[in-house]
Order: sequence, then structure tokens, then C-alpha cells
Amino acid sequence: GKTMVVNYLTDWILATGDETIPPLCVELVLRDGNNYYLHSFVSYEEGNESLVLRIWDLSTFTDNDLEELKISLNKISSRPQLNTADTIHPKLDWARLRLYLSDIAYCVERHDRLWPEQERPHLGFKPK
Repeated sequence: GKTMVVNYLTDWILATGDETIPPLCVELVLRDGNNYYLHSFVSYEEGNESLVLRIWDLSTFTDNDLEELKISLNKISSRPQLNTADTIHPKLDWARLRLYLSDIAYCVERHDRLWPEQERPHLGFKPK
């Protein structure tokens, strides 16, 4: 039921720790229809199930800016490079999002070649 989904979501978000998630990799879709890309986890208050998250602020991005960002992201080879957003794209920045767990409709986790190897899901057949 709903509780299981919320617990799974909480556990998953908490498991991201303070690591920076690459832009465009984890999309949070809210019940009000808004969507944001997760940057990193800040805090969770269990008492009222509220979260503070950092999100990638793409509010000023044009379609062309997004294409430039994708090209730039393909040149990144390690997670620490994500900590200097403006070197990835001049408009790239982050913001804080305060919300309740119940505000989140679902998350989409896209493939990221920079996830730590042990955390990366294995697709298809595993080599022997």
C-alpha cells in the first residue's frame, strides 16, 4: 500500500546521503504536477515527515541550454566535478526545496554512469 511506497521512498532518499546527484538523473515529480531534479539530501524530520532537499535549479534554462548541459555532463568523469556547477554550465545552480514526503508523487531514477559501481543496477546477463 501507500505506506510501503512512502517508506521505500524515504529510505531511498536518505540512502543518497550528502552525495551530489548529477543533474537530470533523479527527477522528483510532485502531486501538484511540478518536477525537480535532485541535487542532494539535506535533512529529514521523521516527526512530521518533512524533507529539505537541494535541487538543481534549471528554471532559467532554455531548450538549447539543456542540450549544452547534456554535452557538458558527458565530459564529467567523477562525482567531485559536480560540486562546481558553474564550470559544467554557466546557468547551472541549485536551490533548497522544503516539502513533505506526501507531496512526492513519484521519482524517476535515470541511468548514471557515475553511480558507484556497487550501487549500479546490473542489467541483462551478468558475465561468468
